[in-house]
Amino acid sequence: MAFVNSTIESVKSKYLHHTPPVLRTPACRQAGLPPQRGGEDVFEGGFINPLDLDLLIAHVIKKEREFILIHPEYILNKNQELRIKNYVQRRLKNEPLAYILGEKEFYGLNFKVNRHTLIPRPETELMVEIAMEFIKTNEHEGMGAKEHENIKTLSVCVIPEVSISEKAKRFHGNTTIRDLKEENRSRISDFLTAHSSQEKSTSWDDTAVVDVGTGSGNIVISILKNLIIDSKFEIRNSKFFGLDFSENALKIAKQNAKLNKVNKNIKFLHGNLLSPLNHNSRFKIHNSKILILANLPYLSKDIYAACALNVKKYEPKSALYSANDGLAHYEKLFFQIKKILQNTKYKIQNTILMEISPEQKKPLPPLIKKYFPQAKIEFKKDLAEKWRVCKIEIK
Repeated sequence: MAFVNSTIESVKSKYLHHTPPVLRTPACRQAGLPPQRGGEDVFEGGFINPLDLDLLIAHVIKKEREFILIHPEYILNKNQELRIKNYVQRRLKNEPLAYILGEKEFYGLNFKVNRHTLIPRPETELMVEIAMEFIKTNEHEGMGAKEHENIKTLSVCVIPEVSISEKAKRFHGNTTIRDLKEENRSRISDFLTAHSSQEKSTSWDDTAVVDVGTGSGNIVISILKNLIIDSKFEIRNSKFFGLDFSENALKIAKQNAKLNKVNKNIKFLHGNLLSPLNHNSRFKIHNSKILILANLPYLSKDIYAACALNVKKYEPKSALYSANDGLAHYEKLFFQIKKILQNTKYKIQNTILMEISPEQKKPLPPLIKKYFPQAKIEFKKDLAEKWRVCKIEIK
């Protein structure tokens, strides 16, 4: 019997007819986590969520979802129908949609994912926001001080007809130092003060950003990509690192960096937490400021046990569960940071951003103070009003 091509409308009707309600189950109730962390939709009766079906069809025919909605008459070939059927069967077994599609959007960017990487979650975008604000604030303050120092030098310089730097030319065109000398010093100072906040090109001379447990690389890549887009930052040397114990995860992270065109500015290193930087002299950090980003496993034994079956079946346990009430990985990280600070001859300011489970807000401060007695500790809530990020400043 000859195969009869179906339309998008007929395929959707086949899988959506008499679709029962979809039950969204928060898997990690004790952690107070939103459904995105706890798992995907739980289906009854063997029917699929209409949105998921649209996304699967769109993925197969390489179109946007809007095309699916506008063109229900679009004809599917046999191969496309078979692929859609296979994807639907996988989805009905509660395999996460991101793993079926092989991709997940995070902070406005697209990331490849597979069974070796945790699926990026919306609540993690809070860490990206905080990190970007921290970097912009610190780099802007540093640039302001540097520009003021430069103008003091320029205003007293007596060497004639020497062209100023390319950065200064963006303020003054081809003005020479002799021209600047003839201006009023206060006017020059006021000018650069006013324009320093408008300057869109910032260098990274004394800040390193280290993403520990980078997974798909979604955190560090999102930060760097958006800084470049928003602020047109100049990356003179690679001061961004993505570290992970899983070589398979690092392969995906490297692909994502290339996909988002930041692969030349991030070094991905294999090892346990900070050990790649601590044990490899080629990558030792001598910067005065280090921002450590850590979305390490933080689910306790009980909370992990309460997670939905699809989370435990499909997502890597090594990226979710941690011993000692979910804090074992973070304590090991604290130990490594303390050791680095003790063994370095450089004066380093450390800022740590950690994603946490809400109930860890109470036990974390004593643990942090155990390693860093003078640390400044701050907690941030996510959009669901759950404690989600811990910020630690060590000077």
